Amino acid sequence: MGFKIKKKKTKYKAPAAYRSGAVSASGTTTGSRPPVKRRKGGAGPVILWSLLAVLVLAIAVTLFLSFREIGGKRGGEATDIVVTVPEGASTADIAAVLHDNGIIKNELLFKLYSRIKKADGTYQLGDHTVNSTLSYDEIIEVLQQITIKETETYPAITFPEGTTALKMALMLEEAGICTRDEFISACNNDTYDVSFWNEISDNENKFIKVEGFLFPDTYEFELDVTPHDIVQQMLTNFEQKVLTPENQALIADSGLTLEENIILASIVEKESLGDNVYPQVAAVFHNRLNNPEVFPCLESDTSAERIPGNFIYGVLGYYYNGDTEPTLRNIPEAMWQGYDTYSKEGLIIGAICNPGLNAIVGTLEPVQFDYYFFITDNNKKFYWAETNAEHEQNIATVNRVNAAIEDGTFDPNTDYSAG
Repeated sequence: MGFKIKKKKTKYKAPAAYRSGAVSASGTTTGSRPPVKRRKGGAGPVILWSLLAVLVLAIAVTLFLSFREIGGKRGGEATDIVVTVPEGASTADIAAVLHDNGIIKNELLFKLYSRIKKADGTYQLGDHTVNSTLSYDEIIEVLQQITIKETETYPAITFPEGTTALKMALMLEEAGICTRDEFISACNNDTYDVSFWNEISDNENKFIKVEGFLFPDTYEFELDVTPHDIVQQMLTNFEQKVLTPENQALIADSGLTLEENIILASIVEKESLGDNVYPQVAAVFHNRLNNPEVFPCLESDTSAERIPGNFIYGVLGYYYNGDTEPTLRNIPEAMWQGYDTYSKEGLIIGAICNPGLNAIVGTLEPVQFDYYFFITDNNKKFYWAETNAEHEQNIATVNRVNAAIEDGTFDPNTDYSAG
């Protein structure tokens, strides 16, 4: 009998290296690993959520601290501090003042809160007492209060153009502000903070040192004002009104000092009789000053020893003699001689009044003509002359005009120059 041999079937198994992919089809190893399935998610979302949490926490802390700041819970000891709001201060300026004084800790927050509350532009200048524990609403309310009291003053007093320092002193005394002698002492003995102070001479024979620089104007003086304060205010007003860049340029071109121009302007003020002839009157005196060989003296009747009723008798005589009679009995000789335009060559030693702006500008900008004389009649008409002979004829004409005015026969159509 024969035997049947059964073949055993075996399943081929690839080597482990092939199953793992470590060996390539050519028999070489690759070293690669089988693909691994990754889990969903990872570190990215965790970081994002962490940042978001930090942001939310920061916002929460900021809001918390901001509400405490706004509510006045800033920590520290409660203190009252006086803060000053300057004129024209913006909310930013005020926030800086509050911060610098330790009232608030956050300037930007206060500015934003002020805008939200529509408080910008409502803050009052002056001193305000603010506590460091006040809320923003309370701080705003304090800063909106008017703290500056209206200053009490004397009734306004007006010094017209051409007013003398002595007349000003008498007006101040009558108003109960200060005495005559207190004002004159302040004019002569005190020093003042103005740019032109060193340009005022210290001639010991001058009656009032600052005569001419006490700018005539309307003033309101506070109840506690001193004579020094009054003079300072008037000198400052002169500086602001007269010493403009334009006028300073004219002074520089005039050939005269500031004081010399003011001395001349004071004479022009008195000679012009209030009419708008300042440049013409000034021209006459400029012509005389420019021709000293022919006209050594100004010869103005406003200040002359030989003529009653002028500065020498009306001012110096009143002060030293108590009257205006034409006598020199108590007036210092060097003083009246220094003011006598008929004997003092050139300009006199000081101004004879305080001229207004028009007289000063007219003196700085005289017209151009060749007159050396003038006279006025009682109607304030001016008569100009180049020579003394013409001037004598004008004097005769004026005498006839004035006589006609006095007896009521004056006729503006009549020629009074014929005699």
